[in-house]
Formats: sequence, structure tokens, C-alpha cells
Amino acid sequence: MLYQILVLMAVAGLFMILVSAVVTFQIKEHLHNNLSVMNSHLVSVAVAKLNDTPAEDREAVLLQMRRDAPNLNVWFVEENDLTAAADPGGRKRFGPFRLGDTLLGMRIEHVLGPKELGKGAPPRLFIRLDDGNLILAEWGFRGPPPPVVGLPFYLFVGFLALTFCALMIWAARSLVKPMAELAQSATSFGERSTDPVPVSESGPKEVREAGAAFNRMQLRINRFVEKRTRTLAAISHDLRTPLTRLRLRLDLLEEGDIRDRSLEDLNIMEQQINAALSFLRDGASSEQVLRIDVPSLLQSLVDQYLDLGFSIELRCTGKFSIMARRGELVRALSNLVDNANHYAAGVEIEASTRDNRIRIDVIDHGPGIAEEHRERLLEPFERGDAARQIRKGTGFGLGLATSKAIVEAASGTLELLETQGGGLTVRLTFPVARNQA
Repeated sequence: MLYQILVLMAVAGLFMILVSAVVTFQIKEHLHNNLSVMNSHLVSVAVAKLNDTPAEDREAVLLQMRRDAPNLNVWFVEENDLTAAADPGGRKRFGPFRLGDTLLGMRIEHVLGPKELGKGAPPRLFIRLDDGNLILAEWGFRGPPPPVVGLPFYLFVGFLALTFCALMIWAARSLVKPMAELAQSATSFGERSTDPVPVSESGPKEVREAGAAFNRMQLRINRFVEKRTRTLAAISHDLRTPLTRLRLRLDLLEEGDIRDRSLEDLNIMEQQINAALSFLRDGASSEQVLRIDVPSLLQSLVDQYLDLGFSIELRCTGKFSIMARRGELVRALSNLVDNANHYAAGVEIEASTRDNRIRIDVIDHGPGIAEEHRERLLEPFERGDAARQIRKGTGFGLGLATSKAIVEAASGTLELLETQGGGLTVRLTFPVARNQA
């Protein structure tokens, strides 16, 4: 980035030098071709000459100077001319001319400008010579002076300005775009999965190095999570063998309280292992992602629960579909319905679409979940009972976490909300499948 900034500064400096050179050239040409400047010089010489000339010879000298310089406008005037032209409360300065004493004993008494003489007229100065006589000198030619800069100069400066602005916009985009992409990737990475979100390694050297380091970090995190998942899954799977042997040995024992309690503990352990394996498999399923018709899926799920004698009601408006793994989505919804049935007498499912988003609400009117505990209960192995004890009829704290993982794998979100009138509403939100008929 340092080199790009130095290059921009060098280019900007070069532009400033070019503009300064062009302005200097234009001013020089203007001064060379400006007759008004030369006339002002002649007026200055004439006034100084008249001031040094005796009063009786001034008319002859002025006449000779007019013959040599026909455009010289200098006149002898009387006091009443100054009185008529001067404004007692007027200005003390006009442009570069300041009223008052000047060189060689002379004095500028008053200046007439365009306000009095008309637009485009050169200024006229009342000058008192050192002996008290008054002269009126016209400083320059009539008509507007030639422009200091012309159309070529404006075209040149406009071209430089456009080029410089385009260069600055290009430089800003080349600096900002990679950083914005890096920030977006850093924000999205890990939200729903640890799959790498590659960042293009472009832009300044420092930004390219940051992008490459971020890509390497994503790969390392992804490999670490995969290795951890495989390790935990292998451990859970290997535990099945000793549990099976224990079950066989217990089956050989005579019936009794110790045998029954041991078998119950083994059942709980097997359920824990199955739940852990199920949770660890989320995000690594080989099931194909398909377009799923949501109303049909929900109706088939509701029919299954009605056949089992559960109280469940479906309210669905419209026809819409999502892209997801059907088996995983059914498992997520089944977890939520089972939880609702466990804590309430009935379940309601509402599905609708709004703003290209599909919303599925699983509603119950049970005890609900306090707001301060909702975020915690979405984490794995977190349960609602304060004692954290596994008892018959309680889960292992993986149902909501598993459903959340499945929903997020389908680019959706899962929220826990309070049901109006009491209870819990689990809201699933998905994007509508594209190219939907």
C-alpha cells in the first residue's frame, strides 16, 4: 500500500507541475500581447515627465508625447473638475490605486472607475503634481482587457481534472474493494458453517497478504473442525461395542432391581450416543439438496403425527418451495414437534411467505422458555431443567441444536419466540427457491 500511495503522490505532483507550467505560459503570453500593460507604462512615464517639466513647458511636452503615442490619454484639468467628480464620503481605494501621496511629490486625489465611466472603461486618475497642478490620466485602453486564459487552457485543465478524478476513483476502488470483500468474508465465515469463503488475493501488497492469510486461516479452522468431528464421531461409535457387551452380560443376570436399573442406564447411554452421532453428522450429510414443496412436506408430517394420535394443526397459505435436504428437514421439524408435544397438549404449525422469505412457525401453549435462557438452549447439550440431570423422559440438550444446524445448512435461521398468550414459538425462516413456478 505504501508504494501505491507514493505513486499517487508522484502523479498528483506531476499534474500540479503541468498545470503550473501551463498557467505560467498563458500569463506570459497574455502579458506579451496585452497592449493595456504597455499603455499603463506609457501613462506612468508621461505623468513622471510632466511632473519634472516646468509648468510653462508642459503643454508642449504633452503635445509631443501625444504625437509619439496617439493612444496616450492625459489631460490638464481644473480644481472644479475634481470637485465635481470627487465624492467626499467615497472610497479611499480603487483596485491597485490607493488615494494619497505617491512618489516624486505627487498625489492621487481621486479615481473614476467603471461605476462612473461605464462597463469596460479603463480607470481615470486625478493626479496632483508636486507644484499643485492637476492632470487626469486614463490608465489603459478602452474595452475589456484580453483574457488571461482562453478556451485551450480550460480544456486542458478540465482534461487534467477528469483524469485525476478517474485516477483517484480507480485507486480508491482498488484499495477499498479488497478490504470490503475481506470484511464480508470474515463476517459470513462461521455463521452457518466452517466451509471456507475464499477471498480474492488482489489489490495492494498488504491487502493481498491479508487475504492470503485469511484464506489459510479458514482452511486450518475447517480442517480442525472436521478432525474434531471425526474424532468425536469415532469415539461415540466405538462406545457401542462395550455397551453391547454390557447389555449381553446383563441379559444373563437374573431379573432384579440392580439388573433393571443397569439396563435403564445403558438405554440412556445408547440414546446419548445416538443423539451425539446425529448431531455430529449435521452438515456432513451425503443427502442431495432438492427443491422441496413446503406445504406438501408439512402436510405429510402432520398426517404422520395424526396417525399416532397426537393433536397437531396445520395452517398453510400459498404454494412455495425451498432448496434443502428433505430427510434432514423432516428430522429438524420432527424434533421441534416432539419438543412441543412433550411440554404442551397440542401443536400448531403455520407456514407463509413474505418478502421472498418462507416462515414456518411451530407453536405450542406450554410453559415456554424465559427470554434470558433462549440463546443458551440453542447450544448443544443445554437443557431447560436447572439441575442438568438426565432423567427418564428428558432429552440430552441436542434437539434444538440439531434442528438449528439443519436449518442453517439450508441457508435458514431458527428463533425462539414467546407465543401470544403463553408458550413457545419456534420460527424457521428460509429463502424462497429461485426459478419458482
